[in-house]
Amino acid sequence: MNFPRWARVHPVKNTLVYLNPSAGSGRSGGVWARLQAEIPQLRAARLICDQDRDVALAQLRRRLGEEAAPQRLLVVGGDGTLHRVAHEVLEAGLGQEIPVGLVPSGTGSDLARSLGVPRDPLEALQRVLSSSPRPMDVLRLESPGGKVRFSINVAAAGIAGVVDQAVNARSRRTAAVYVLETLKAAMRFRSVACRVTVDGAPWLEGEVFLLALANGRFFGRGMKIAPRAQVGDGKMDVVAVGPIPRWQLPWRMGQVFLGSHLEAAPVRWCRAQSVRLQLPDGAPPLDLDGESFECRSARISVLPAALRLHY
Repeated sequence: MNFPRWARVHPVKNTLVYLNPSAGSGRSGGVWARLQAEIPQLRAARLICDQDRDVALAQLRRRLGEEAAPQRLLVVGGDGTLHRVAHEVLEAGLGQEIPVGLVPSGTGSDLARSLGVPRDPLEALQRVLSSSPRPMDVLRLESPGGKVRFSINVAAAGIAGVVDQAVNARSRRTAAVYVLETLKAAMRFRSVACRVTVDGAPWLEGEVFLLALANGRFFGRGMKIAPRAQVGDGKMDVVAVGPIPRWQLPWRMGQVFLGSHLEAAPVRWCRAQSVRLQLPDGAPPLDLDGESFECRSARISVLPAALRLHY
């Protein structure tokens, strides 16, 4: 069988593939089958694929701990899958050693939008196999007690956590589900009090509808929450949206999708290297790259060039 020259030039034998079979409402399995049909060499790659996420992550940790670590880690899935894989790589201290590539097959794939990763799986794989990995910043969250989590795209407080819980409770997570759950949450959500310190100086104390600490530009399936963010500038974009009257919600949400909201009256924006966040008891969980994280107080800092990514 003939297959692309770039697939012959860039072997995949030492590539570890992490496939989330649930991503994109089960679409990832079909994506991987198509890629293998197009490029038979992919059958030589080591594959981690298990419906049980904990089992799959345990397998990944074992592979990362082996003496013969993979030369490349390919993720087939969405933002949540890439978030979990990147977390394991960073926790293992291998962010500089093992480059990560993404074939987006999730429902949201917002980081792929920020990075310009092609939506077509074959084109995305070509980008991974033929490009040199580039350094990418990571957000490090440390909560009281020393618990550490990483975010590679956007960490958000407020309504984002409510939407997360609703979407992740659905068996199918289509684009329509994202929009529906966002609209439902927006109609019933009440702004939450928070205190934000930016680079050691008080920045905000009051109620917010949404607070986003952004490495990438997009979240929530295409919302351009931080239109000026760059994944390699050594800083996060901090975007705070204050209380919004219900009658303004369609208009304001439209501004966020277009990325024209930074100058709007209820919005504050800045860049920072470090943020301290305090939320009251009963506040929704944080949204970390589409994954829920229960936390009321945290120090969030930028780790410059902590991860190497093909894009």
